[in-house]
Amino acid sequence: MTSTQKNQKKPIGSRPKKRKPLILVGAVLVAITAIFLFLKDNSDPTLGSSDKPYLVPAPPQTPMDRLDDPNADGWPTEALAEEAKQQLKGLGKLILNPGEINSDSLRKFVSNDISFHSLETEDSKPVFSDSVLHIVRMPDQPAELKQKGLAKIETALRNLGAPLTGGTDLRFTPKVFRVQQDEKSFTTLQYIALSGITENGVIEKHATWRTRWIKKDDDSPPLLSSIEVSDIEQINSHTPGRTLFSDCTQSVIGSTDSFETQLGHGYGHWLRRTQDTQYFFWLGNPGLALGDVNGDGLDDLYLCQEDGLPNRLYVQNPDGTLSDKSEQAEVNWLEGSRSALLVDLDNDGDQDLAVAMMGGIVLAANQGDGRFEYQTLLPTADDLMSMSAADYDGDGLLDLYVCTYYQNSSDGPQSRSSGVVGGDFVYHDSNSGGPNSLFKNENAFSFRNVTTETGLDQNNLRWSLAASWEDYDSDGDQDLYVANDFGRNNLFRNDGGKFVDVAAQSGVEDSASGMAVTWGDYNRDGNMDVYVSNMFSAAGNRITYQDQFKPDAPTEVRKRLQRFARGSTLMKASGKGSFDDVSEAAGVAIARWAWGTSFADLNNDGWQDILVANGNITGEDPGDL
Repeated sequence: MTSTQKNQKKPIGSRPKKRKPLILVGAVLVAITAIFLFLKDNSDPTLGSSDKPYLVPAPPQTPMDRLDDPNADGWPTEALAEEAKQQLKGLGKLILNPGEINSDSLRKFVSNDISFHSLETEDSKPVFSDSVLHIVRMPDQPAELKQKGLAKIETALRNLGAPLTGGTDLRFTPKVFRVQQDEKSFTTLQYIALSGITENGVIEKHATWRTRWIKKDDDSPPLLSSIEVSDIEQINSHTPGRTLFSDCTQSVIGSTDSFETQLGHGYGHWLRRTQDTQYFFWLGNPGLALGDVNGDGLDDLYLCQEDGLPNRLYVQNPDGTLSDKSEQAEVNWLEGSRSALLVDLDNDGDQDLAVAMMGGIVLAANQGDGRFEYQTLLPTADDLMSMSAADYDGDGLLDLYVCTYYQNSSDGPQSRSSGVVGGDFVYHDSNSGGPNSLFKNENAFSFRNVTTETGLDQNNLRWSLAASWEDYDSDGDQDLYVANDFGRNNLFRNDGGKFVDVAAQSGVEDSASGMAVTWGDYNRDGNMDVYVSNMFSAAGNRITYQDQFKPDAPTEVRKRLQRFARGSTLMKASGKGSFDDVSEAAGVAIARWAWGTSFADLNNDGWQDILVANGNITGEDPGDL
């Protein structure tokens, strides 16, 4: 224990909490693995109407190898998708090195008589241009594939990669999200992303390719026989030699002792050292809050941490760097913390602190100079996630709403040893999570749990991760949208301090692993629209559209499971209390494995842009986020 840790205090009045076992490898991992659990029942090793589907070579015979072999699991289309992905990656290496493209190198990936659409944004007009960004999109191409032959594709691929010549951080990423099997060939649909940093700025190219593959009778890789291209987009940023945003962590906070001893070590370091593994999947995902804690006009940062690691308060200096004032402010608590708010809870003009810990919300009053005094602990369910604040009843005081994930367990570590996929848990429509809570502010840091009396106890066990307040119906009070991981989302309309869930009738249930939610008038029509960040899963998209996927399940169940893999959702308000899903038309559905999101005007042009924090740690690569 370091000398600073010896002086760290735990919140006064905090109650002991029962240790709970790990029962879920997190929402994001279940989104892929649970689909496989659902699918393997009644699986059929063939797909489509063909009587002679292509089967990839026989799987290895060792039990461990068979666990990872899609043929052994009855999913040969997954093996085909992997073969296509590897071939596209190989082709991508050539595109990033145009000088290596020739007939001989291409024959490893494409057939001699390949036919294809134009791969570029030819003769396209810009859809957006300012001093920083220039964006062009190509309209739909004709049905006929007019370009044919090895010589033509050689030229097209050279031209595709040529603008990135001499650049750095070059990337070509294929994301295969559909596969269809025929007798002698198969078709895949994939998103293609090509990018790099050049002396003129960052260049990004995105497109959707529908590719047909010819498979020979031997074990050689498949060859491309056609490429249909759609949704081509190219973005150029006028930022010579650098990206639009730069990582300034080291220059802002790197000189603090706490960065050297704690934050700089990262997820993997503390995962191997923590004594509390009950929530290990969420390790590395605690929340943070921004606010001016000392009244100097500069925003400061409060950072939550896992159990056993001290929370941190970083105060901003005039030069933009941060100083660690956690100990002086007496907020370096050691309890596992998920989220925080810096808001004025007592209407004295400064920012007070609310921290969602395991089992309760800790409230601390700002003393006016950036120091805090503990006030109380609001008891809640154990497994808290995020918080949001609003004056829901119009009395001039901010009230608190907190989201909960797991239910409390009183049966000890063995009660959930089998995980959540079982018992009464329903992956696509669950209502067995922990209860969320609304606390009414009754002044002087006195809060009362009013969840039941306000009607917010309805549909309240849906594994919630985030919530956001907004007066979407313009009646003068704050309504509440709740993004749920496994259950349908909620839209609680505020009717004079009483709430009713109108998500279904308003068209915003969006059952799809909701991670975060943000409100904004993206089209400037005067109505508040809502964007929910969900998970896009290429594997889920491939599998759930196969004929053998849950063949005996009702159509509605199949559609709901397919929806879990589609991605994020933008819902446009009609102004009459209902919403329309415009995610795909607006081009914002594929936000990858999306966690947090927010509307913000990044370029000060008066239009609300969407920011999405996405990614997941899936391997040893420290950059795999």
